Amino acid sequence: MENIISIKDVFYKYPGSDNYAVNGISLDIKANEWISIVGKNGSGKTTLTRLIDGLEECESGSIEIDGVVTDEDTIWDARKKIGIVFQNPDHQFVGATVEDDVAFGLENQGMPRDEMITAVDRALKMVDMQDFKKRDPQSLSGGQKQRVAIAGVLAIKPQIIIMDESTSMLDPEGRKTVINLIKQLRTEQNLTVISITHDIEETQLSDRIIVLNSGKIVKDTVPADLYNLGPQLIEYGLEEPFTNLVAAGLQDVIDFDGYITEKGLIAKLCELNSKK
Repeated sequence: MENIISIKDVFYKYPGSDNYAVNGISLDIKANEWISIVGKNGSGKTTLTRLIDGLEECESGSIEIDGVVTDEDTIWDARKKIGIVFQNPDHQFVGATVEDDVAFGLENQGMPRDEMITAVDRALKMVDMQDFKKRDPQSLSGGQKQRVAIAGVLAIKPQIIIMDESTSMLDPEGRKTVINLIKQLRTEQNLTVISITHDIEETQLSDRIIVLNSGKIVKDTVPADLYNLGPQLIEYGLEEPFTNLVAAGLQDVIDFDGYITEKGLIAKLCELNSKK
């Protein structure tokens, strides 16, 4: 597949800072790819995504979105192709009702009202929130709020969704619901997903994991290879996968060769039990 995002030797530092928040990053992301960007706080994760969306302007280097270099003349068209779901959905709510909120981005684009109503209904149906469109967003649960935030993004029909720690404030059930929703929408809408996360379980869905440290890419690899680092993952702001910890405790009775998935671990345990 062709690259939907191409970042070439990008540098950026915040006003008044002596250190680069993004320090010479080059990265290609293909259409429909799921990328996780991980690293400790201050490693440059959010800054990189703000550069991709044009919320910040790089000091040098270039960023292409769908084959077009972003600059002051092209950034508005580029932004129409990108949707961001933030950590706290309350920060995205501006409407008195769910449907008003989902319509906000469409109003900014000047969409005619009849088309807007259809687009809002379509987006809410995609996240299974169509029965809540007259509700006050503040009356919803955390998981429901995040689904509405996702609907607001989907309404503008983006090609790229950036998940900026967007499951970190949810309980396990809400996190699972949102992640499964993004998985489904990625397939149905051919979306490219960029996930900024500290959740090791969430990174398992990725095609690739990009590890940042001090504004630089220190690893660009597939999940299994990263998980094989074991305790070294702590250096990158990640915990070991639960399956790694269980496998380590069973090394005396089961032979594990590197990282193992949850399904693989269950199969190994069933095999062990059948031999008793």
